[in-house]
Amino acid sequence: MSTLRPALKNAASTSRDVPSRQPSATIKRVGIVLYDGFSLLAAGTLAEALHTANELQAEGSKHAFTYRVILISAGGGTVSCSSSISVWTESGGEDQFDYIDMLFVAGGNGVARALADDAFVGLLRKLRDKSVSIAAIGNGHILLSAAGVQQREAQTMKHDSDQALMSSLALLKKDLGPEIAVRVAQRLGVGTDISPNGEMEELQATTLREKVCASARWITQNCAKPISIVDAARMSAMSERNFLRLFKREIGVTPLQYLLRARLELTCKLLKSTDLPVDKIARRTGLSNGERLSKLFRKEFSMSPSEFRIQNRNAE
Repeated sequence: MSTLRPALKNAASTSRDVPSRQPSATIKRVGIVLYDGFSLLAAGTLAEALHTANELQAEGSKHAFTYRVILISAGGGTVSCSSSISVWTESGGEDQFDYIDMLFVAGGNGVARALADDAFVGLLRKLRDKSVSIAAIGNGHILLSAAGVQQREAQTMKHDSDQALMSSLALLKKDLGPEIAVRVAQRLGVGTDISPNGEMEELQATTLREKVCASARWITQNCAKPISIVDAARMSAMSERNFLRLFKREIGVTPLQYLLRARLELTCKLLKSTDLPVDKIARRTGLSNGERLSKLFRKEFSMSPSEFRIQNRNAE
């Protein structure tokens, strides 16, 4: 964890110095959207990899461009991660950024609270229109979905730090070439098994990833129905065993965990927008009954559905 704090600290100090808003051939702006309760590990891994790429380029004779990491939140100022470490962020409001080359949305256990924050969702919609490309880290895809970014429009980084690192290396390989990507991996202590034609090439394979992403969209669209993982595997034309393995590899969670998150996301929306009793919401979201919903909701978000509803109404 100690290696991640300096990376985010460097990213935050750099973001305060964002120069003019004109595009630059030598600077690539990478925005990471944060909120209270975001996961530090994967976001820090991304920032560390980009910071290391900058250092390696500065040491060599060739310098293609610099990654300028900008940490962004709805209100700016300090934001606390799930382990209570605070980082400084820039406010995404008031048209501060005319463009962002690559936008990442952090995952974490604060997703439900961020989802209920209209200002945060509005920020994502604004940044969506200013970003060349968009990616989710872990369950940050739930927030992108709320902002109108379809799964097929955004890449997905795994919540696990090792997988986040591999996705970061794939980005570096695309931007700067395999040599820099391999050297970043070696500098971060994971380099012995990575080769330009090895694992990073596999990250660029699209067919299986597209099938898994399509199945994830199908799960989200049908989560209120009594669907099963066997149904999802059949929709993907895969055996259940292969489907489980590939889904976990590409999405970062098991299909069952993804289905549960989709149902809880729908629950949050209904708690926010309706006065339906919890038991009726449970039946409408495929969670059987109010007792089961309350147990799962409290385990995931550390509050009851009723507390979430009251908190959200008070915030309005």
